[in-house]
Amino acid sequence: MRVTERLRQAIVDGEVELGDALSEDKLATRLGVSRSPVHEALTALEQQGLIDIKPQRGSFVFLPTKEDIENLCEFRLMIEAEALRLAMRRRRDETLAALKAAAQGMQEAVLAGDHLRSSHGDTAFHGVSIENSGNSYLINAYRLVSGKVAALRSHRSTDAIRGEASAEHFEIIARLEEDDLPAALEALSNHILKMAKRYSVEPSQERVATSRASRSPSLEHFAPLLD
Repeated sequence: MRVTERLRQAIVDGEVELGDALSEDKLATRLGVSRSPVHEALTALEQQGLIDIKPQRGSFVFLPTKEDIENLCEFRLMIEAEALRLAMRRRRDETLAALKAAAQGMQEAVLAGDHLRSSHGDTAFHGVSIENSGNSYLINAYRLVSGKVAALRSHRSTDAIRGEASAEHFEIIARLEEDDLPAALEALSNHILKMAKRYSVEPSQERVATSRASRSPSLEHFAPLLD
């Protein structure tokens, strides 16, 4: 479990690039474990859609196509819209308070230029209605894609995208405070579907080159796991 969570964190937080090859032997050496838990972790992450295991080629961090992202957005919209309906019916005050806290946290991170914290805040915002829906099946369905969505936020968001997403969160909250659920759902729908356009485009080559030059090779971020 420790190995799985460490690799998941590395993918979600952008420590490794989308499409990167991950060597079981090298990961085991860096993490100070045998190959067996690394193999098990990669298999588990494949089930979460974060790893692609290709026979005779190895394991790779997922690299979504434009169609993949569009399908992901459609799935998110179905799940999150229903979750918001349920959350506002069952736990309105708690849901609104949590949404405000998450939106405020993301806004502060955006203004501070803290990209990782803003990504976490974005993830927290969208998790509020899910966790307050009171429906375990819906919660489990969302967990199937939550890692992919969080990783895309870390890897493909720009300062402009983060600022726009933050403003859209406050728009959703404003409609909910007015008890205008249809308008809130429309704002949520527009917000989610914009993800297909925002995240389907690769960052500019200049940005990629700068990012690559300023960070160590992927596995150098990994330190041995402590007991």
